Amino acid sequence: MWLASSWAISKMTGKDISQKADGKKFISGVVEGFYGRPWSADQRKLLFSWMQKSGLNTYMYAPKDDYKHRAYWRELYSVEEAENLSHLISSAKDKDVTFVYAISPGLDISFSNTKDIQALKRKLEQVATFGCEAFAMLFDDIDPELSEADRSAFQSFGLAQVSVSNEVFEHLLQPKLFLFCPTEYCASRAVPSVASSEYLNTIGSKLLPGIDIMWTGPKVVSKKLTVASLEEIAAALKRPAVIWDNIHANDYDPRRIFLGPYDGRSPEVIPYINGVMTNPNTEFEANFMAIHTLGQWCQSNPNGVKKDIIKGDRMSPIASDIKLETESDYISDDDIPIHIDLRYQPRLALKSAMNDWLAEIHCRREPPRQPFPRVIPTYLPGAILSGPPGVPTYIPPGPPVVLNPTPPPSIPPGIPSCPPGNPTIPPGITPFSVNISGDIPSAAQPCMNPSDLQAPSTPPKNYLPPSPPAGLPMPDIIKTCLTPSFTTQTMTTAGVTALATICTNAQAPLPIPTFLQPPSLPVSSLLELPQPGPISDALLGTDSGAEPMEIGTTCPLDNSENSQNNTMANNENNIAPTLEKQNSTDSLMQIESDMGEKNEDTISDGRGNYVFSEDDALLLCDLFYMPFEHGAQGLFFLQRLHWLRTNAHIIVEKNSKEANTFESTEWHHLADEFSSKVGVAVNLLSKLTSGPNKSFMCDMYSYLWDLVSILKICRAYVQWLAKGLATYPLAQQTFSCVTWFSKGYKEAFMSGDQEPWVFRGGLQAELQRLLPIDSAHDLFYIKPPDYIITKTFNIRPYKAVDEDALYHICLKTCDDGMDGTDVFPDNPQIMGDKLIGKFLTLSPDFGFVVEDDVGVCGYVVSAIDAQDSAKKCKMAWLPSLREKYPLTEKKDGCSPADEVIQGFHNEQRNVPEEIYSMYPSSLRLDILPSRVEDPALPRRLLACVLSALKSSGSKGVHCELNVGDKFMIDFYAKLGFFAITIMEETSEDTIYLGRPI
Repeated sequence: MWLASSWAISKMTGKDISQKADGKKFISGVVEGFYGRPWSADQRKLLFSWMQKSGLNTYMYAPKDDYKHRAYWRELYSVEEAENLSHLISSAKDKDVTFVYAISPGLDISFSNTKDIQALKRKLEQVATFGCEAFAMLFDDIDPELSEADRSAFQSFGLAQVSVSNEVFEHLLQPKLFLFCPTEYCASRAVPSVASSEYLNTIGSKLLPGIDIMWTGPKVVSKKLTVASLEEIAAALKRPAVIWDNIHANDYDPRRIFLGPYDGRSPEVIPYINGVMTNPNTEFEANFMAIHTLGQWCQSNPNGVKKDIIKGDRMSPIASDIKLETESDYISDDDIPIHIDLRYQPRLALKSAMNDWLAEIHCRREPPRQPFPRVIPTYLPGAILSGPPGVPTYIPPGPPVVLNPTPPPSIPPGIPSCPPGNPTIPPGITPFSVNISGDIPSAAQPCMNPSDLQAPSTPPKNYLPPSPPAGLPMPDIIKTCLTPSFTTQTMTTAGVTALATICTNAQAPLPIPTFLQPPSLPVSSLLELPQPGPISDALLGTDSGAEPMEIGTTCPLDNSENSQNNTMANNENNIAPTLEKQNSTDSLMQIESDMGEKNEDTISDGRGNYVFSEDDALLLCDLFYMPFEHGAQGLFFLQRLHWLRTNAHIIVEKNSKEANTFESTEWHHLADEFSSKVGVAVNLLSKLTSGPNKSFMCDMYSYLWDLVSILKICRAYVQWLAKGLATYPLAQQTFSCVTWFSKGYKEAFMSGDQEPWVFRGGLQAELQRLLPIDSAHDLFYIKPPDYIITKTFNIRPYKAVDEDALYHICLKTCDDGMDGTDVFPDNPQIMGDKLIGKFLTLSPDFGFVVEDDVGVCGYVVSAIDAQDSAKKCKMAWLPSLREKYPLTEKKDGCSPADEVIQGFHNEQRNVPEEIYSMYPSSLRLDILPSRVEDPALPRRLLACVLSALKSSGSKGVHCELNVGDKFMIDFYAKLGFFAITIMEETSEDTIYLGRPI
């Protein structure tokens, strides 16, 4: 195989693969350079072990949310912090990993100020005493303007950076490894171009030759690195670059994580660079594949001799030799991908790493103790600004608001600009302050501050939602695909509070409106916790924050017998982990708690737990593949859902005929296959939560939970389509945005011409855009639960056998969300007959239920044509109720049941015509909070019924409540309903809530 061949070449030549042809060490490793919660000391120790086994040799410490690295770079480390950092550096040396300490002084340094230069030297001198022998100066994402004082001392910004870097380099006695990250760190940020950039040419010509310069490639997140582009930057920098590779970085999109192999870089480029350092996912446990496959890539061209890159159909000499060695591995010449360098093939590299990854997944490892509570920070509203000609760019939510102390004045408060590790601001865009004003496009709503998203009392006049949906401004090539349409618009994204307020026994916390994997707040030091202040108190409130996803049963991170026994007992008894706030004062740098080598014991079926198979691991990788590519099994879900939706007319036509047709049989077969595949993904989530590696589970849970939730909606929608009720011509349905199958979309997505944050949301967002209610962002962009949900829930269309269960739920929630059993002891069915009986009798095909392992625990019922349903109700349903509940005279007063019966016999009030015209459908939604653990289920359930109603031609839905039902009014308001203002008078005790579709 190709991998064996690369190892053989290295062994035969006797050449160290870490050495370049010129004898200089080839830098390969990992940068911890993202915004968000830094990795723990134990995770870094495990990282060093992974790197050693993968042949990587360099680690850079550069967490942007460590105050003493960036915001407060002048401050020296305390005695305790110094000890912790010394231990970490020593641990890296033990694994033959070079520890690079990076500092980012560019936010507020005065290049001409002697005190600042001395502070910088003093800080690095201190770190050098800890045993550190390699350093880095990072000037990424800072304002490229000199202060007035610096302008009098330096001719340009580049000269100022060079002067300080050279002085520090010489002061440290010219260490063997000294890295420099420029402000123009990719081709798209070079002004006006790489070759003509005055800044880059100044850096290249003036920076001392012993200093290596970092470069991310053509883009912040570059799909490909080519020899031509690397030769161009090498000419400008007067030396080969060290690649700061963001191909696996995910901190620009809270719904995406990347488990695919290192890709887009031919081994041919190795001789043209001085090294590669990957800046991977924020979630540590998600990075094993990125590290392992990067190691394979670095080892695939051990000679490092410059050869001609593939030109046309001709392969380079080395690739041709490898092709001859591996031809026997293919059945025929047609099977050999001639355009691929056979020394390294990403998919084979992924499979090669699979056994090692499965061992990591099955080892027993607890999540790190958190040094302070993780909170949901306040984010900037998204904004669409113009970038390069013809390519609108999107500014995703900014980094978290800095609590204490106040950020440096060189940038807007709390809004650090984008580093290579956190490419949140497209090229040419200056960060703006948090008090930005003006109209924000609704496309950015899921990223807005929750406090800014209150439900309006009335819908907009001539309501027509804009396009595209959240965070997806499209290039001009795709804009032509957009067509106007009625589609669901988010009226509010406030969280659903039903599960926490209906019943005091509810287990779910109060969710907040947006789906955000909560990053950490910056740490002020290696030991101290951020002190509470006015901002932090607000962020920690239930309306805007949440506690970290942590395991309540977690024992300290040590290898003591007692610790292991407790963990094993939890797994054996299948105890559901709970998440709780932990106020540990442990430093992020602390490493005294020895994680040690992984335990090779793996769980087995005999112990009552699930085992992650290789197929499961490949499925997980495919679902969260790479920034510019979806995995094969992820594409299956997209392609199959699109085909089923597009061809649903076959089922409609079949229902109008008596004879079954081949087309309908095929449709049902493919629908069953789709549902079966969704079931596999659901089981994957169960395996994740039951596995022994709780650290891996906590890092991956929110992403897989989100995707599985969307897949369940898609499955329920497909099951509803199988009924053949989509009478509204699907071919005429248009969406508020393009989909994966729109002309030019897939090509633009995969081309790499746009940064990946232009296509936000990952596979989840692509599936959402295939549903009729694609822009109902409040039903899809949901914060994951703050605890691990081990129960499984299924959403499916209503069946006749569910009637008794729905009546039971209705009774349990009929008293303004509370149990009405004691209110109607002698008539347990009366409230079901009043509230949902007409839906189940007259419109049973537009209902959905949530079921757990016990049975149905929630429902939504609806009528596609509420006005027609009301007429039928008066003609048939009400007479049957009057017969079932006759009027009786009672001298002792009326009970609640008597009042309901009286209402059956009274003249029924008419719903205003204005409501029917704007919101022609009606619904009722109830859940049992004691059994529904997932706080997102009400929204998911609503998404199912709105998809069905939209596919049948409805443009809006309403519900009717009593004015006194305060909780239910609030409950529906949190689901995007708002009070409908009507001109004609209605009963003072009735309120109508509506929502467009």
